[in-house]
Amino acid sequence: MMSKKFIIILSVIASALIAGGVGVLIWWLVRENRYTGPFETIILENDAFGDVKYNAAFTRIRDVGDIFWWFFPSSEVDKPILLLLGGIVGFPHSFLLNFGGLGPLDLNLNARNNSLVEDFHLLFVDALPGTGFSRQDDAFKVSNTSDETVDHLMYTLQSFYEANTKYEDAPLYIMEQGDGSLLAIPLTIRLANDTRFSENIKGLFLGNAIISPALALTKLGFYLEELGYIDGLGREAIENFSNTTSHLVSRNLFDEAFDQFVSLGEFVNEEAGAIAVNLAYIVQKITRNSTDSYFGQRSYTQRALLTDAQSFMEGTIAPRLGISDVTYDQHRDSVIEAFRPVYMQPTVENVEYILNNHRNISVTLYNGNLDAVSNTPGQLAWIENMTWYGGNDFKASNRRTLSINRLIEGYYQQYNNLNFFWINVAGHNAALDNTEAVRVMLKMVTSESML
Repeated sequence: MMSKKFIIILSVIASALIAGGVGVLIWWLVRENRYTGPFETIILENDAFGDVKYNAAFTRIRDVGDIFWWFFPSSEVDKPILLLLGGIVGFPHSFLLNFGGLGPLDLNLNARNNSLVEDFHLLFVDALPGTGFSRQDDAFKVSNTSDETVDHLMYTLQSFYEANTKYEDAPLYIMEQGDGSLLAIPLTIRLANDTRFSENIKGLFLGNAIISPALALTKLGFYLEELGYIDGLGREAIENFSNTTSHLVSRNLFDEAFDQFVSLGEFVNEEAGAIAVNLAYIVQKITRNSTDSYFGQRSYTQRALLTDAQSFMEGTIAPRLGISDVTYDQHRDSVIEAFRPVYMQPTVENVEYILNNHRNISVTLYNGNLDAVSNTPGQLAWIENMTWYGGNDFKASNRRTLSINRLIEGYYQQYNNLNFFWINVAGHNAALDNTEAVRVMLKMVTSESML
């Protein structure tokens, strides 16, 4: 038998080895930035903008990257949360809708008197890693599948609620525009079917949505000819362009259909005779060489806001938030490339699903009347053909006037949980072009006065 002294010595050595091993394990976990759960929350600076209250963070998702979110609470806790996600080809909303017109600060970092934060808690999320301040672990590994993307957003919302527990019972509305609908719609469905969030999610707002883009395109020739931008030959050229796009979609050649679709601005201006037309805001006067950047949307936004998004967010905002070593919107091209195979797939059935299966969730579609890409006649083509329980009643309902301070800012039509708003003097970025009309629309729907 071993002596008692020898047993004690072995015990001491074993304890040292175990302690050392644990120490090495902890060192390795810290060094490699590993963690046991699917995500962790990295809280950023929270007192960098004077009297404006906010909190911001990265939700670090294992093997994916960091998703940035920025929360501005309203002065009253019982207000709804308005969640604003980013899209695929446009500007991130941490810049565009935040500083462009809806957030509490303007581009000079002065308090905005008419911010939506008066009526809503605003939660801006750079939803796709590689866009905005969000970063991806692998620039060449970008998910475009609905399930994975929604998984990441669900982790982000869990991260947000854990850091903001007093808002966990607040009504939640998702607001998106353009191709942000590709993220907003499946996220709404997941939230509605998840018992943890099904009581929170109350509605979905989609502006100038990319939901059935090939079908909407079939009305573009008619739309531009009626406005006098093209003649009969131009309309014929655009209709041929539209037919080619629809044919590619019908054959499930979605990559080729995307390439065709995003060349629309160049085609309309070079082949259909509508010289210098900005399809995102057709009344804007532009030069012949201003039609690039996906329908002219990005160039229009830069001129409208009179600032460079990347330099502003990197040079002014990032240091105040304590974000270092960042290139804002660094991998947007990788995100666009990843979504090429799914961008043109119609998602009308998902809207139908929400309307039919979650009647307590409002679906509000709104359209700027000066957007040619998601033109209003084209949007109504798929909306009026949807298969849902209230389809006939919706089409039979009266269109009402949206009057604000005795000015006609638009019109709306409603039946049960579906609303459609025509927004006057607004293009693809309707929330910025006619902020007051969109503000009134949001308040009408969220107050449940329309339900």
